[in-house]
Amino acid sequence: MVGECILEINLKRFVQQPHASEVDGEFHDPKALMNNVALVAMKFNSENIHVARSLTTEGMNKEEKLSHLSKLKKTLNHDIFEFSTCNRILYLGFNTTCERLAQKLEEHTGITDLPFQHYTGIDAWKSLVKICSGLDSFMIGELQVMGQFRSAVAWHRKHDLIDKTNESFFHHVVAANRTLRKEFGFNKTTESMLNLATSTLQEILKDKGQANCVVLGFGEMGQKAVETLQQLQQNSITVVSRSPEKSRLRNQSLASELNMMTFEDWNSKIHTSDVIISTIRSAKPTYFDANQIPVEQACTVMDFSWPPSVARTGVHSHQTLLGMDTWIRAAHKLGVDWNYASTLEKSDVVLGNITDEFLSALSNRSDAKFRTFIYSKLDSMAKDWNANTDPDKSTDATMQAFSREIATWICTQTGSFRIHDLEQLILQTQREVDRDLLSVIASDVGKTMLELNAKSDLAEVLG
Repeated sequence: MVGECILEINLKRFVQQPHASEVDGEFHDPKALMNNVALVAMKFNSENIHVARSLTTEGMNKEEKLSHLSKLKKTLNHDIFEFSTCNRILYLGFNTTCERLAQKLEEHTGITDLPFQHYTGIDAWKSLVKICSGLDSFMIGELQVMGQFRSAVAWHRKHDLIDKTNESFFHHVVAANRTLRKEFGFNKTTESMLNLATSTLQEILKDKGQANCVVLGFGEMGQKAVETLQQLQQNSITVVSRSPEKSRLRNQSLASELNMMTFEDWNSKIHTSDVIISTIRSAKPTYFDANQIPVEQACTVMDFSWPPSVARTGVHSHQTLLGMDTWIRAAHKLGVDWNYASTLEKSDVVLGNITDEFLSALSNRSDAKFRTFIYSKLDSMAKDWNANTDPDKSTDATMQAFSREIATWICTQTGSFRIHDLEQLILQTQREVDRDLLSVIASDVGKTMLELNAKSDLAEVLG
C-alpha cells in the first residue's frame, strides 16, 4: 500500500484562501447564492390530503414521474427536486424563489392556492436535514426516510433533473443527517412502518397457525412483508403484482418460495385469505366500493401504501382494515418512552451547531468547488471499479455508494491525514465487496491522493 511510505496528505491547503464566486462575469457572496435555493413543502392532514394526492409522484410509474418532473423543470427553467414520504410532499428548486416555484406548480397541476410552507436558503437546508433524520416522521427517528432520500437524489441526478454542482447541496444534507443520528442514537430505532406493525401481525396470526397470506406488490416494501411473514413461520404466501415475471427478477431466491399471480388473475375470482398486506403505489385507491378486494370471508387488510391503496369502502363490513391512521396511532403509543418535547428541543440546538459548521464551509467557495471535484473524481473511479467485477453481478450501485462514502471522508478531514488511515477505511468496509477488489480500490485512491497532494494550487487540481 502507498500509505506505508507517504504518511501525510494535506488537501485543505487548496481551500484555505476564501474568495468571491464568479457567475456570469459578476462576483457574488456564496451565502447570497445559497439564498437562491427554494423549498415548498406540505405536511399531510385531513384538510389538504386531496391536494397532496394531486402533487405527489408516489402513485406514478417511473415514466410518468420522469415526464412530470421534466416538464416542471422545463417550465421553471432550473433544476428541480421532488420528494414524497408517507406524511409530506416537497419540491426544491435552484436559482428561483418559493413564490415562483409554487406558481409553476399551480400552473402545472391546475390547482390554485396550494397550502405550501415556504423555506429559502439555509432554512431549506435545515428543513431537509430534519425531515431526513426522522425528527419530522410519524415515528421519530425512523431510518427509512434517509434511504428514500438518497435514492431520490440519485434518481434525479441520473435523469439530469439536478446537475453535479446542485447535487453537492444534498451531500451536505446527508452528512448533517449522520451527525444528528449519531447524537440521538436513531440507528437503534424503528426501521419502517412494517416493523412497527409486526406485533400486530403476530397477534393476528397467533391463533391461526398456518394462514393464507397475500402480499400486494413486490417492491422493497413488499419483499420486506414477505420476509416478515416467513419469520413468523408462514408458508402459504401469495404475491400479487402487475408483472410476476419482472417481480421475480427483483429477488429470485425469495420469489422461488412464493405463489405469484397478476392482479387480473387475483381480481377475477373470490379467494380464501386471512391476511392481506398491500404495498402497492397508486394515485388513488385500487380497491373501493365499486371494486372491493376479492375476498368475502373475515380477514385483516394491512395497508402500507401512501396514498392509500384500499379505501374504507374497499373492504366488507365484517373485515378489518388497518391503514395509515392505525400506524400513526401505533407510532405515538410506541413513543411513550420518548420525551418528544425534550428530543425536539435538543435537536434544535444540535442542528444549530451543524448549521454553523455548514455555513462556515459554504462561505469558502473554493471548498465547495474542491468537494464537487472530489465527488466527481471518485464517482468516475467507481465506474472503473465496477468494470472489474463479475458482469453477471452488477455492483454499480454499491460502487457509487462506496465512492461517495470515501469522498465524504476525504472532504470532512479538517487538516492533514494519514493515507494509511484512508486505506484502512476502505479495506475495513462492511460493504459486500470482493477483498481483492478492495485492495485495488485502496491502491487507486491512495495513488490519486498522492497525485493531488503534489499539485501547487486549486486551479491546478481543477484543471
